[in-house]
Amino acid sequence: MLPAMQDFIAKMRGLYETAGDDAERFEKARPYLQELLDDPELRKRAETWPSRNDPENGHYENLLFYEDSDYGFVLNALIKEPGEGTPVHDHGEVWTVYGVLKGGETVHRYRRVSGAGGEDGLEMVGDHKVSPGYIDFVPPGEIHAEYNGPARTVGIILRSGNVGTNPQTWYDLETGERERRFGPKQVPYALD
Repeated sequence: MLPAMQDFIAKMRGLYETAGDDAERFEKARPYLQELLDDPELRKRAETWPSRNDPENGHYENLLFYEDSDYGFVLNALIKEPGEGTPVHDHGEVWTVYGVLKGGETVHRYRRVSGAGGEDGLEMVGDHKVSPGYIDFVPPGEIHAEYNGPARTVGIILRSGNVGTNPQTWYDLETGERERRFGPKQVPYALD
C-alpha cells in the first residue's frame, strides 16, 4: 500500500480511538484527506484507474482501496468519464468526505420540500463547481448529484461505512419517484 495511504489510515484509526462521534471524526478527517490528495504518487497511480460506471443503466462502481475491520470506515475512488454524472441521491446513514484528485465537476445540492398537494419534492439549494483539491463534507441524508465536466474526474472518498451494503435513496427529479437501493458496487482494488 502507498505510504501516504498507510499514513491516512493510521490517522483515521487514531480519530476513531479519540474523537467523540462521526460528525467530529469526519470533520477532523478533512486535512488528512487533503494530505492524501496532495501525494504525487497517488496522483500518478490514478492515471490508470479504471472507470467502470454505466450511468445509462444505473450502474455505478467505486474502487475499494481499504475497509477497516475494526471501525468499518472505507476509502474509495470514484472515476467519472467526461460528461458523466451521478443520479440525485443521498448516502443513507453513511458519513462521507469526498476529495477531488483530478478533473472537475459541478455539485448540485437539494432539499426536500412539500408541494401543493402534500407531495414531497426536491428543490435545488446549491450549485457549485469543484476542482482538484476540493473537499466536500457530506453528512448522512444530504441529497446531491455530481455532473462531470469535459475531463476525466477522480474522487477519493472516505466513508463511515460501505455504501455497497448500506441503503441509500435515489431520486428522479422528473417523476418525483424515490428508490431505496444499495450504493455503488465496491470493487476491491490494490494500490501496490
